[in-house]
Amino acid sequence: MNSTMDGLAISPYFLAVLFFTVAFVYSSVGLGGGSSYTALMAISGVSYLQIPTISLTLNLFVTSVGSFNFIRKKHARPTLILPFFVGSIPLSYLGGSLRLPRDIFYWILLISLVFVALRIYAWENTALKVCMGNAQKTILSFIAGCVLGFIAGTVGIGGGIYLVPF
Repeated sequence: MNSTMDGLAISPYFLAVLFFTVAFVYSSVGLGGGSSYTALMAISGVSYLQIPTISLTLNLFVTSVGSFNFIRKKHARPTLILPFFVGSIPLSYLGGSLRLPRDIFYWILLISLVFVALRIYAWENTALKVCMGNAQKTILSFIAGCVLGFIAGTVGIGGGIYLVPF
């Protein structure tokens, strides 16, 4: 067994079954499940250094399948999502390649998830009325993709959990 699986609190096979279940449930609503993969691995004792890589890889696979079908059926507006992709993908990789100390990793994870929960349950009206041209919307989407991608990559969650409330 490799060092990623040393000290697991549950069987790696049971963890794989849980991952499959998460992928199935999350993909049914258009998400990848990164937050649940991360939580399952943290609870199971997977090395915190391996969590972002494993979680992002699983998340990327699940969301790629869903995105392919979504785009194939012409439900997506490429001009809207492209700036998010261009900003988020490289910064997600950058965040995922950081080797943070364990406590800092878990603090960033905790703070980001608490912020998302507060946004969903306590801050209902987030509509902003701002008049922008197409170029300004593209720049804002790119910046949002960069920030969300970096945070998502750092904790290994993927971007859906941050983007949906946004």
